[in-house]
Formats: sequence, structure tokens, C-alpha cells
Amino acid sequence: MGAAVVATGVALILIGVFGRARIEGARTGDRIQSICRLADAKPFGAGDALAEAAVKDPDVRVRQAALIGLGRFVEPKHRATVEQCTQDASAPVRRAAAITLGLYGDETAAARLGEVVRGDPAEEVRLGAVMGLGLCAAPETLAWLMEAAEKDDAPAVQLRAIKELYAKFGAQYFGEPSRVPDWPQEAAASVEYLKSFPGVQEAFRKAGVALVRRPEYRWQHED
Repeated sequence: MGAAVVATGVALILIGVFGRARIEGARTGDRIQSICRLADAKPFGAGDALAEAAVKDPDVRVRQAALIGLGRFVEPKHRATVEQCTQDASAPVRRAAAITLGLYGDETAAARLGEVVRGDPAEEVRLGAVMGLGLCAAPETLAWLMEAAEKDDAPAVQLRAIKELYAKFGAQYFGEPSRVPDWPQEAAASVEYLKSFPGVQEAFRKAGVALVRRPEYRWQHED
């Protein structure tokens, strides 16, 4: 048995004896390692400890790690914390929060992620929100992903949105912005033909997003 395994076992025994799980360590790396151990082992109070760190730890990397770890504790009591952190001052923290929020999988999560995709100034955060929408099971995600694919000004966000959209329909998308002469047109065309699907139209209705048909792009996907 390795020293690391022994140390983890001892830590869990102490948690059991003395109370709730805690994040330990004066250094950033130590606290992140503590978060990883708690997320893996899930001792009593681990989720609460991660939620507290996600809001209160002064180090961006620790808050980010805590939010990633909270993806292992998708519980109602931690939801407010995850939602709050989608407005953190740090972009990496907001990104982590958006991805984890998607795991809650409902229309409220989809709506908040849609707001992030529309309004966050940081590309990496919008990309995280698109990833969260990919994880979210609510039908409204289709509308928000299509809007990102057509309107976001970052090709990386558009590409990820298209890939997540296609995945929801059991398909794969293989295009790349760097290989397409007119990428914005390709992005629009890649989702236009989906707009005729009844399920997609219902998704737009539920999300309160206007479904704008752009027939000039349909030819690329018609035989």
C-alpha cells in the first residue's frame, strides 16, 4: 500500500472521528489536492466543504477546483452556490461553474447558461456555458446552442455549440473554422436545417427565444 493511499485513509479516519470533511493546506496546491481527495472519497460533509471553498477561498485556482469537484455532488443544497459562482470576478471560476451547472439538467439551469452565453464578455466562459448546455438535458438547450452557433463572435464557441447540437441528435460534426472559407455562413447553415424539426421549434418557444429562419443557408444541407 503506497504512502499516498495510507495518508488518504488516515485523513478519512480522522474525518470520521472528529467531524465533517475539511479542506486542508496553507498552499494552493495542497488545498487543490485536498479538494480532489474529498471529491473522490466523498466523506461526510465533503460537498459542503467544496461549496464553501468555491465562494470563500481567496485563490482563483482553488475556487475553480472546488467548482469542478462539486460536479460530483449535484445536490439541491449546492445549487445556489454554483449559480452564484457563474458571476464570480474570475473567468476561470465562472467557466467551471457553468459546466457544473449544466449537470443539474433542468430548464432553470438551461436558462441561466443561456444568459451566460449571451452576456459574458469572456470567450472561455461562454465556451464553458456551451459545454454546460451540452450536459444539460432540458429541451431548451437546443435553442441556446443554436443561438450561440449562429451569433457568437468567437469561432471556438460557435464550433463547440455546433458539436454539442449534433451530439444531441446522435450525430458528429467534423468541420473546423480554420478550414472553412466563410465560417459564419457555415455555422449558420449547419443549424438552419434543424429549425424545421418540431422538437427544435418547441425548444425555442420554451426558452422564449425568437426562431429566425434563414432560408438563404438551407441549400448547403439539402440534397
